[in-house]
Amino acid sequence: MTIFLECEVKMITSIFNDLDLANKRVLLRADLNVPIRNSQIMDDYRLRNLLPTINLIHQKGGKIVLITHIGRPKQPNPELSTKQLIPWFKKNGYQIVFSPTLEDAHKKINEGYPLVLLENIRFFPGEKGKDKQLAQSLAALADYYVNDAFATMHRDDASITVVPQYFPPENRTIGLLAERELTHLNRLLHHPTHPFALIIGGGKVQDKLPLLFNLLDKIDMLFLCPAIVFTFLKAMGETVGKSLVNNAALDLCKEIMNAAKTNNVKIFFPIDFQIALDSFDGPLSYVPANEIPDNGVGISIGPQTVDLFANEFKNAKTILYNGLMGDIGREQTLTGACGIFRAMTITKAHTIIAGGDSVAAAHFCTVIDKIEWCSTGGGATIDYLTGQSLPGLLALE
Repeated sequence: MTIFLECEVKMITSIFNDLDLANKRVLLRADLNVPIRNSQIMDDYRLRNLLPTINLIHQKGGKIVLITHIGRPKQPNPELSTKQLIPWFKKNGYQIVFSPTLEDAHKKINEGYPLVLLENIRFFPGEKGKDKQLAQSLAALADYYVNDAFATMHRDDASITVVPQYFPPENRTIGLLAERELTHLNRLLHHPTHPFALIIGGGKVQDKLPLLFNLLDKIDMLFLCPAIVFTFLKAMGETVGKSLVNNAALDLCKEIMNAAKTNNVKIFFPIDFQIALDSFDGPLSYVPANEIPDNGVGISIGPQTVDLFANEFKNAKTILYNGLMGDIGREQTLTGACGIFRAMTITKAHTIIAGGDSVAAAHFCTVIDKIEWCSTGGGATIDYLTGQSLPGLLALE
């Protein structure tokens, strides 16, 4: 598979399927940053999606040193230890051992263990500092390097960008999960099936605007949802109560609306909202879009908007959803998102949900297996769709 980087005339080719891994050691960088509560994995979606890569390496006769991070620890923390992943792998039939140190991992992989899980890579001080000594020590564990952690490819960390330098080009590549992520994203960027509908929400307005600018010449319909929609509404002179607004982005929103008109992109706004009173945690209710009270905080879309948007989806051939509306920690606020997800599943369109919180919500709404692709890429997905190069991909060239 060829991977295009829009911002540069560069590409890399996946050679994973062609590797001869018989009796070879593979350093597999994964993203198993899963939610864990009381040592129990709350959502194993990332784990399940990594299994095809692990299985293929084993089928080829390779042994694996598996490295990942969990959370953002500033120092070792038992609650973020990767040791908590061991029971899940054993339950699913994998012979796996845990290594708390690089020395222990080196010993176990050379003793022939088929799958060695290293402690949280962010427990090692050099990971965030791009430490060459750490990178050399990691590289010494294996004959091949496979990066299947697409969600971290926008990071410039030791295990992402420095370790690959210690492997020859023919011994480093992406894994099956990263390949699938890029296949779907490249389809959106280079040859989407039209009409192409983009549904965008979430509160990080400044992160979403470059994405909108980059996709405006590719999409046909734009559905604006909370919380980003409130900045657009304020830019239009509408009242939005105490809803989240990025005042610094008002002019950019106006530019996007003008560019959408130039590109014949039809913009759809909600006709009703789910709001809370006084604060995000306040009591919930539904109001027409033009009747948000002064103390109202927009949370999600209302049922009339779900019906309106769902009717428009019937004409779409590609649908991309990015940016969660509502709060994954407050189930009552996910009704609108669930309605949109379910509407996506009954279309004949190529459907993609992108973003960690959005995918978690799709799991809550029990539609995750009915969406064609659920990308957990998060910031990496946004950067790629915005046209930025990903350091983790560049390091594999």
